[in-house]
Amino acid sequence: MKKIFLLLWVLCISLAAGAKVFVAPTGEWKKTEQTHRRSDFPKINEQGEFWFQFELPSTAQKVELFFSNKTYPMQKDAEGKWNIIIKSEKPGFREYLVIVDGVKIGDLGTNPVYVNGVQAHVEAPAPEDSFYEMRDVPHGDIREHWFLCKTDCNFRRMMVYTPAEYETSGSKRYPVLYLQHGAGEDETEWANSGYACRILDNLIAEGRVKPMIIVMNNDFVYKPGDKIVRLAMSENWSENFEEMFINEVIPNIDASYRTIADADHRAMAGLSLGGMLTSNVGMKRPDLFSYYGLFSGGVTDNPKSVHDGIIFSPAYKNVKLIFMSCGDQEYPERIAKGVEILNNAGITAVGHVSAGTAHEWQTWRRSLYNFLPLIF
Repeated sequence: MKKIFLLLWVLCISLAAGAKVFVAPTGEWKKTEQTHRRSDFPKINEQGEFWFQFELPSTAQKVELFFSNKTYPMQKDAEGKWNIIIKSEKPGFREYLVIVDGVKIGDLGTNPVYVNGVQAHVEAPAPEDSFYEMRDVPHGDIREHWFLCKTDCNFRRMMVYTPAEYETSGSKRYPVLYLQHGAGEDETEWANSGYACRILDNLIAEGRVKPMIIVMNNDFVYKPGDKIVRLAMSENWSENFEEMFINEVIPNIDASYRTIADADHRAMAGLSLGGMLTSNVGMKRPDLFSYYGLFSGGVTDNPKSVHDGIIFSPAYKNVKLIFMSCGDQEYPERIAKGVEILNNAGITAVGHVSAGTAHEWQTWRRSLYNFLPLIF
């Protein structure tokens, strides 16, 4: 009885103050795939709407939800909890956080990811992008591979995917894709946010790609005494990565896994900063790689500027593919021009423009999905 009177009192005070009181919606709501097992929110309904709820200190005056790069005001309900119902304008990965009186706070109610400092996300319905759904198919393994790195005098971790058949295929050897993240992520995010392993599992099960190993490294390599510049990057970020990647990572992987250790069976790709590393580091070494994927990074409409025109030199005679992609809200005209120049020069180049997306995970998931069937 006391609780009922208290709720009515809160409701009356709110109405008297002119504030709108959030009323819980009807219909069926279920926890999202990302909601932690010990949390009740966020939830999603059949219409693809999300319901967020936060229980905050009573001193909170202004609460907003930062969702998919926009800010929305939240409302208190009769119990003093802050709520909002929102439908994403776009499909796929949607990051969010709560802003309490100007202070940004992460949501511990979801399983954590790390994308540009935002550690929570939900998956907006994407019926046209079922390629990254979890399916009842054989699944590969993802493992942490630690090594002592001489370049930065530190222990480093790689995430390594091996296909489902790897442990039972005897002495069979596999091609390798080296896949790099962007400036806002780390070596775990292609698996966690990009669903790279799901995508590959599904494509292998469909018979559209050959089983392969994927190696995911951290883009950032710091040497003692390095000056840190923008985006927490060393001033020598590309050179440091190149030294580690070429001299340590590739030999380590070839020694630790059953790889086919030649250029015809190696590919390098990345998103944003990872695409730049693919261009800066991988594309100068056609003796090591035959396939390149540039996803919203490293893309050029002037291929002659890449490493003094190496793409048009005899060194590139065995390179089988240069794949460039972006969202249609980025720079599709550069993709078209770059691909045309390369194809006219007799170099196999493929462009992909993701419809309705910008510099975001949905672009890069689609990029990977379209890139994988073209390699090996």
